[in-house]
Amino acid sequence: MPIESPTFDSFELARSRRSIDGEVSIARLPRLADFLTTLEGVLRYRLEGVIDDQGRAGADLQLTGRLPLICHRCNAPLDFELDRTTRFIFVAGESELNALPIEDDEIDAVIGSRAMDIHQWIEDEAILSLPLVPRHDGCSAPVVPIGDERPGAKNPFTELAALRLVKGAK
Repeated sequence: MPIESPTFDSFELARSRRSIDGEVSIARLPRLADFLTTLEGVLRYRLEGVIDDQGRAGADLQLTGRLPLICHRCNAPLDFELDRTTRFIFVAGESELNALPIEDDEIDAVIGSRAMDIHQWIEDEAILSLPLVPRHDGCSAPVVPIGDERPGAKNPFTELAALRLVKGAK
């Protein structure tokens, strides 16, 4: 059974300059959970409605939490501290979203609605905030000295050299 998620009217939030504070359990965010080692913890969020300098409806989203990842260098647990604050503008639909200039890195736009799902939006932003290759600061991969191979393992380069000699002999 799907878990209900709070919704809000994105354009009204901006017009009234209201704010919404809350938190959501990581266990309630299944797409984000696919990237994590455990389902423990929460993401905290704060939405503040704004009207930008050009009169567009938007919101400042602040998202914080600790996300349990795995370091891709040493394969040990890594707690990623998510602390992201981003300004978004709300657009009415796909055509308006597609009309925005691609080159403008300053604009983060999202399709707004009268029943915008907070948890889904938070989950999207948390996933986009994850590091491409998680690793500890200063982490280096374990080094295996040359010649320190497993007993009985064949050196692949020796095997290639032997194949080269066999082909050259024919």
